[in-house]
Amino acid sequence: MNFGVVAIVGAGLIGGSIGLGLKERGLATSVIGVGHRKTSIDKALKINAIDEGTLKAEEAVKQADIIILATSVSLIPDYAEKIIPLMKKSAILTDVGSTKDYIVSQINDKIRSQYDGVPPDFIGAHPLAGSEQRGIESARPDLFDGSVCVLTPTTLNIKENIKKLSDMWQALGAEVSIMSPSEHDEILAFVSHLPHFVASILAGVVKEKHWKFAASGLRDTTRIASGDPELWLSISRQNKEKIIDALRCFSEDVKSTLDDLEHGNDNNVLEKLIKAKTVRDKKKWKQE
Repeated sequence: MNFGVVAIVGAGLIGGSIGLGLKERGLATSVIGVGHRKTSIDKALKINAIDEGTLKAEEAVKQADIIILATSVSLIPDYAEKIIPLMKKSAILTDVGSTKDYIVSQINDKIRSQYDGVPPDFIGAHPLAGSEQRGIESARPDLFDGSVCVLTPTTLNIKENIKKLSDMWQALGAEVSIMSPSEHDEILAFVSHLPHFVASILAGVVKEKHWKFAASGLRDTTRIASGDPELWLSISRQNKEKIIDALRCFSEDVKSTLDDLEHGNDNNVLEKLIKAKTVRDKKKWKQE
């Protein structure tokens, strides 16, 4: 299985891991990296995540069969607007952003406004893998093994291209799930965006003088609060309403638990603790 020339815009954790996975598995004729800085391209070349690199997206895009936008969610629509007119007609444009409704609608609007005939194919994607760490230094070829990658195609997409992109992610080790952009954002608001805000709020509530007493419980619970604040601000803007809904659901449960504690409703507290343990124990992550 070979997916031809793959251009990856963004030589960071996700982009670098895609490159490493493609190259290690022999899935691409060539992997071209596009970066903001020469240092990031040099690092990607050094660890063999790409075959060649450039600071100019147009140089990579013209020859690519698949173009992957692996930048911050705030940059993806603008990059797409620049790239779309340069793509081969047969090429697929995709991304790895953790919000989908905003990105997919923005890019499809740009495509419709620029093309009267057969437009380029953009298929939104989100690999549910990674960590709070950033940068090409953290990239690894097995990052997507055992993970889930969500694809959010629309009626504008070509079925053969959806299958091709699905095949690529499966070859990288991910299980592919297909859903609408809106459904993706609703799910991610609870399983990804809400946990980050909860961890961030918790880290902010603990007084600085108390951190020296913190052990693995607080460490593990607040780990994801170390994620890039600017990135998470962009995510919160693009998925604002669904994140608000998730935070409201969480705050209602916090208020309910607070009421039970204040009124000594031990049975209710125990029931919630048992339910949480049961649900959590059913899930096994690959690192466990």
